[in-house]
Amino acid sequence: MRFWYLLNISDHHTQFLSCFRVSNRTLCFLFGLAQFLVVLASLFQHVYSWTKFGHVFKCKSNISADATTEQRLLAYDLVIFDFGLMHRILKMSKCVANYLDGGYLRFSWCVEHSLALLVLLIVLIFSLKRIWLYWPALFMQSTYVLGMAILTMATTPKMLEALSRSVDNALGIAFCIYIGGVLLNWMFTLVLWHHYWAEEANLAQNIRENESAEGEGEGRNVMNQRKRGMEVWMSNSRT
Repeated sequence: MRFWYLLNISDHHTQFLSCFRVSNRTLCFLFGLAQFLVVLASLFQHVYSWTKFGHVFKCKSNISADATTEQRLLAYDLVIFDFGLMHRILKMSKCVANYLDGGYLRFSWCVEHSLALLVLLIVLIFSLKRIWLYWPALFMQSTYVLGMAILTMATTPKMLEALSRSVDNALGIAFCIYIGGVLLNWMFTLVLWHHYWAEEANLAQNIRENESAEGEGEGRNVMNQRKRGMEVWMSNSRT
């Protein structure tokens, strides 16, 4: 998979600018670790909100510029890289998750996504030859980037409208963080799928080689048995 001259993703390596080549296993580990920390921080937001306010996700995005660290902790939706962008373009007073179901779906998603990424990191670290252990991360990550794509397409008109006006530092930084998070996660997902396909191909090749070796061994055993039977028959015939 090639994106002009910027990025070339194969099953084993990813090449940047036709100069730097990195193995997909290494990239999957780095991307997976970074995303795991993001999801873990998002899960901590739920824990803090529940212990502090008794609410699964008490997000208030309409904070002032001199807001305290405690206020900022629940003002941003970390899992979708929303550092005030949705508040600026959609004029929302809460996070997107609060308007859906109050934050319960976000909480369950953070738990499932973090567990899937943890399994992926363990597989990559110890090189486990269990292809099915990739499935949770593939499913969660693919669903995640699809949801991010839908959110981006739904808010694109408002983003363009906001960017067509005077853009201050806060809006510019929030926009760059959001777009950067979306693009990097798409890259992570593509690299992860290519790495999975490479591991799947290696596993299939090993199975074929083992079956071929077993077939050759069985063939030699049959020939040896026939040879011994012929020798016995010839010795009996002579007597």
